[in-house]
Amino acid sequence: MLQNKPDWSKIGDREESNYYVDYLDTVTHQDEIRRYKQKTYRLLGLKAGDRVLDAGCGAGDDVIAMAEIVGPGGLACGLDYSAGIVAQAEARAAEHNLSTEFRQGDVQALPFDDDSFDAVRADRVFMHIEDRGKALAEMVRVARPGGRVLVREPDWDSLLIDSDDKAITRSIIHAHFDQVIRHGWAGRALYSQFRSMSLQNIAVGDCSTLMLTDFALVDKLYGLSDAAAKFGAQTPEMKAHADQWLADLKTRNEQGRFFSAITGFTVIGLKPERAE
Repeated sequence: MLQNKPDWSKIGDREESNYYVDYLDTVTHQDEIRRYKQKTYRLLGLKAGDRVLDAGCGAGDDVIAMAEIVGPGGLACGLDYSAGIVAQAEARAAEHNLSTEFRQGDVQALPFDDDSFDAVRADRVFMHIEDRGKALAEMVRVARPGGRVLVREPDWDSLLIDSDDKAITRSIIHAHFDQVIRHGWAGRALYSQFRSMSLQNIAVGDCSTLMLTDFALVDKLYGLSDAAAKFGAQTPEMKAHADQWLADLKTRNEQGRFFSAITGFTVIGLKPERAE
């Protein structure tokens, strides 16, 4: 469940990192998430022998998947701020005989030389970090000339929850995600951010919607129960409305009528070749 812990960069002990890895695994198991991830690998044009960086790699599943593509002559490198999550990614990758490497570090100050990678990607990272422009500039810096840079982000204002009460739905959802997500508009801002960089062939390579109809799953991923409770606590005069809203969502689920959806965007660009 998304809790009031927006700073994923400060995940500490093993127990806390276990919570986040479980959350990430739940997200990754959704069919639409798997589909768009596979498309990011294709958009990056990965081939045998390439060096690719996953900036903000989480539990390392994307690193493992890309290592299978680039083969033993290439390298799939993952970076995450959390030492606990890096340790879990290393353990997960150790189960595969692949060319992988993991580093602890900051996406906003990548610990790699210029022109180090044929492709660089970040997936659902920009919404959590402080300076997205600096992070994108770093990704461009470590990409080789002619290399591809790709970022995937959801847009949290696109989250739809079906309810008869539009006003309370908007109030609860907007208040919640304004608190738990640092940059709720990260998805819609990507294209403009890419255009501000020295990149070529910039395109929205993918736009898709994750639709979920199970309340328990959505509650785990989006924290709807927590959202209703916080809204009621912060606006006591609306607590009864918030409680009724949550009860209605659970009733809809029991009746097979619960529905939610959120849209995400993938933007890609090419680092220019150096002039002769």
